[in-house]
Amino acid sequence: MKTYSLPEYVIDRDQDRCIRCKVCVNQCTYDTHYYDEEDDLIRSSDENCVNCQRCVTFCPTNAITIIKNPNKSRSNVNWSQEAIGDLKKQAESGVVVLTGMGCDKPHLTYWDRLLLNASQVTNPSIDPLREPMEIRTYLGSKQDSLEIALKDNKFNLKTTLSPQLLLETPIMFSSMSYGAISLNVHEALARAAVECGT
Repeated sequence: MKTYSLPEYVIDRDQDRCIRCKVCVNQCTYDTHYYDEEDDLIRSSDENCVNCQRCVTFCPTNAITIIKNPNKSRSNVNWSQEAIGDLKKQAESGVVVLTGMGCDKPHLTYWDRLLLNASQVTNPSIDPLREPMEIRTYLGSKQDSLEIALKDNKFNLKTTLSPQLLLETPIMFSSMSYGAISLNVHEALARAAVECGT
């Protein structure tokens, strides 16, 4: 099906340098380049190009240059060029636009901006060399109050405490069904938890 979306990239091939070796044709996994037998030329379908630079790298005569398409839709504050292109791709293909290896959008990485601001009644710790620092925590229900009895000049705890699970490093995973991940992943998570003390 012919696409009416503007190609994101334009392939500029120097025909004087091109030796028709078809390396770009064989290397491209997106079928961007093809050989025109009638004109004895290598041509390109710009709409297939994703700018992976593989053809540029393997071209023996450096005849290929990939540039950003200068043709653009009318700019709009509410709809960026990228958003319009994504909508057209989804409308034409019927699938959603996905990206691998993380998000390529300028969203905040909240983990890098995590700040623990704990209130203290003593002087703050200077560094772990002079004062101990730990993030140990205990999981389990806590009593509202404790009963302490004095016997033979010794304080004894009368309240029965509920079981407490010690976590040296409080890292928790959300619940996963046994069918969602394999047994090997379950075992790997358990081993990592034991080694990390969590």
